[in-house]
Amino acid sequence: MGIIKKFTNKCLSLLRLGERWMNKLVSGIVEAARTNSYVETASPSQADTLHKEIKSIDVRTLMQEYESIIKWSIQKLGLKNKHVKIGVDVTEDVTWTKNCFGNTRPSTHKGQHHLETWQYLNICIVDPYFLPLMSIPYRQVDNLDTLTIDLLKYVKTLPLTVDLVLFDRGFYIAHLIDYCNNHRGGDPTPYLMFIKKTEAVKRYIDQTEFFEVFHHIFDYSKDKSKWKPSADIVIWKPDPIVHPTVAWPFATNQDPTQELLDTYPKRWGHETGFRIHDEAQIKSKS
Repeated sequence: MGIIKKFTNKCLSLLRLGERWMNKLVSGIVEAARTNSYVETASPSQADTLHKEIKSIDVRTLMQEYESIIKWSIQKLGLKNKHVKIGVDVTEDVTWTKNCFGNTRPSTHKGQHHLETWQYLNICIVDPYFLPLMSIPYRQVDNLDTLTIDLLKYVKTLPLTVDLVLFDRGFYIAHLIDYCNNHRGGDPTPYLMFIKKTEAVKRYIDQTEFFEVFHHIFDYSKDKSKWKPSADIVIWKPDPIVHPTVAWPFATNQDPTQELLDTYPKRWGHETGFRIHDEAQIKSKS
């Protein structure tokens, strides 16, 4: 309870209303999360003030305070300077809000592209266990590669040793691949990425019997400069005799081995972890 109270006060500066008032608000927030209920139900006399302060919240302060909690959690969980694997993915919540002016995105789920959603880019530890490190809004006006690079830079400030970053399909972007390779800086980010079956990837699949590695070179330009980042494309057919059409395409800057590909299912802990977290939703009538 104490760390929630500290976080709430740092972000909203509500302790000015008194210790007793603040304690009642925090208790209401925790109860609303525990019971999947409304703040107005759990703490009706504090709800309006809470909503008013949230509207004027400073996003940078919010992120900084969450970062301090993450550093505390890393220490508390015994993860300081330990080897971890990181997952990166996008989650979404459906909204019926109109006129969001580029703040929402169409749903990515099959058959639901007509729905508007709030989407978030998330980065978290998936091994040895799930720990969300940061979530940021992903709007129509944002570039996925730029947001992802910002999160990767943030993770490098944490007391962790990142062995591997696991990406879902959709992140195979030249700018992001170039950052992860970082040949000029000498400090590459190790990654394994599940990629879409583009026409080029389909050609690689047709050339593969069981396990093959192909070298893919991008044509990439930025700020009037051009260069050619590259990635190893790994095609794996887990059962080429019984299911010859089933193929898993990956991109990586690591030694492309079967052992490496066997680590990818750990990324599914990202989706499972956030699905469990989403069960505790603080509702609002505002």
